[in-house]
Amino acid sequence: MISATKNNLVLCIILLFIFTSCSDSNTTDPDETPDSICQDQNPIEKGDRLLGLDLLNLTETNTFDQNITLGNDLGIEFIALHLTWNSIEVSPENYQDPFNALELLGQVAVSNDYKFSLTIRPIDLVGKTVPTDLNTTRFNDPIMITRFQSLVDFIFTKLSSSILLNFQIGNEIDGYNTSDEPISFWEDYKIFLQEATQYLHSIDSDILVGFTATYDGLMRDISRFNSLVEAVDVLGVTYYPLQSDFSVEEPDIVFEDFDKLIDTYGSYPIYIQEIGYHTSETNNSSESKQAEFYCNVFKAWDLHTEYIKSINILRLNDLSEEEAINAAGPYGLSNDEFIEYLRSLGIRTYENEGQNKQAFEIIKRGMKDRGW
Repeated sequence: MISATKNNLVLCIILLFIFTSCSDSNTTDPDETPDSICQDQNPIEKGDRLLGLDLLNLTETNTFDQNITLGNDLGIEFIALHLTWNSIEVSPENYQDPFNALELLGQVAVSNDYKFSLTIRPIDLVGKTVPTDLNTTRFNDPIMITRFQSLVDFIFTKLSSSILLNFQIGNEIDGYNTSDEPISFWEDYKIFLQEATQYLHSIDSDILVGFTATYDGLMRDISRFNSLVEAVDVLGVTYYPLQSDFSVEEPDIVFEDFDKLIDTYGSYPIYIQEIGYHTSETNNSSESKQAEFYCNVFKAWDLHTEYIKSINILRLNDLSEEEAINAAGPYGLSNDEFIEYLRSLGIRTYENEGQNKQAFEIIKRGMKDRGW
């Protein structure tokens, strides 16, 4: 478990690295029970499937130790961390472990028998995050490749490769704005991924390397991502069933979407790096809709156990309104609908110590029924 000093460090990590809200105004209908929301009559044994949960953000008064206890109560098997390249390599070949995030969360994983999903972001939806001297360097340039290898070397001075579930290079990369890049950018990035994968395998042949894209991006540009995934071991996906105004899709959309994902990319191991369904009334949602969604996630996953290897829930606790506004900043969006989407993704509320939403119990039962 984590000391008070380490709790403060984790809080610093949260404030620095969360990019993806006050408590919900929704109230729980006293007549709604797990049985009335979720009829799950034929659950499939978990097999080799893994389920994780984002534990980093705290409620108004709880501690990270309490988050771990809640995660263990559910039965989760891995935790995740996202870091930008330039938060580690702060100047050319000058490295730091920001707020001891790698070392600290690595210790949390070992102490709780978790696996550790690590994402390093050279690019993502909100931009390019390489060291400044590499901003104009192409990704297939030997300098870029060698510098990333040195970054990897540093990471493994802080973290044992044996605890890794997977190592993702880039997050939601389909959203990266390539307008200032060469026309061959995606070919360059594929070479970069190939070289990085080979290097990581030379360190530990069991490391599973991937990149992460949004579900919508994967469906929009199938040929591009079918090509890119040839360079890595696994395909990472973020999945939030949203309409264009950030209102929610209906909770049963997950069946259709998982079917499409497997039909399109089923020849690759699929790791759902983030899954979430927000509860704010502003987004035409509620706690009961979120609970029904997670009930359906388990049912849909049961239909594709061979293909979807892991799912990581984002996130345990809602954000405060201030945190949600800050999280929205890098996306350049400040409308209430987007902020409420970010704020209310948790399966617990924010105020005081937080309260379990209906989805918490649905997830707990779904895991128990499948042998987690």
